[in-house]
Amino acid sequence: MQTTSSPTSARPSTGPSAFAVAAWLALAGGIVALGFIGRASDEATGASPFYRYDFAVSSILVYGLLIGITFGIALAYGRPVDALGLKPVRRRWVWVACGSIVLAFVIAAALEPVLHGGREQGLTPERWRPDRALAFAVNGVVAATIVPFAEELFFRGLGVRALRFLGAAAAVAVTALAFAFGHAVLAALPPLVVFGLALGWVRLRSDSVWPGVAAHGLYNGLGVVFTYATLQ
Repeated sequence: MQTTSSPTSARPSTGPSAFAVAAWLALAGGIVALGFIGRASDEATGASPFYRYDFAVSSILVYGLLIGITFGIALAYGRPVDALGLKPVRRRWVWVACGSIVLAFVIAAALEPVLHGGREQGLTPERWRPDRALAFAVNGVVAATIVPFAEELFFRGLGVRALRFLGAAAAVAVTALAFAFGHAVLAALPPLVVFGLALGWVRLRSDSVWPGVAAHGLYNGLGVVFTYATLQ
């Protein structure tokens, strides 16, 4: 017996989804708010998160939850994998994305003596503790793998897709600002905004989130290595 369903009902949505837009904006706002709340808490305790195993565990849980929620929201488009940009990509886009970290590092280094963005993040220990080396390494691996994947999936994968109806420039700009403010470090806004703009542009042009994941992971990984080197 023939059904009365439309032949296009199984096709993925190509237009804007009111649910996805509202959900992304609400979650992005929550991330920004929680970022500033968490930062105030860390400043009150004066602890160095990278020397604590519980920080790695909580990061895995929180960012794992963010990945799950992101996929859940992307279901509104019918094919979440495609909607999030989890597609094969040409190698040149990975190089382009990784090249953006050079610009971000240059800006961060140039402004560090004035804004002290690196120090204001509160994650960098002030002195090296050999007895906490393993905890530092574990947190470093989490920061260079799970964190960038979750953030790129949410901000560039879902965010750029959900806001694309506003226009390419607006989608990239809004997601870059949300990404930067989500780190809750006002002194680090310039390099973070530039980084977000560059990765958003790559996401649009390549139609893939993987170049951003690679560049973001490299950025975080180099930051961890640089921190270790300066503490020795």
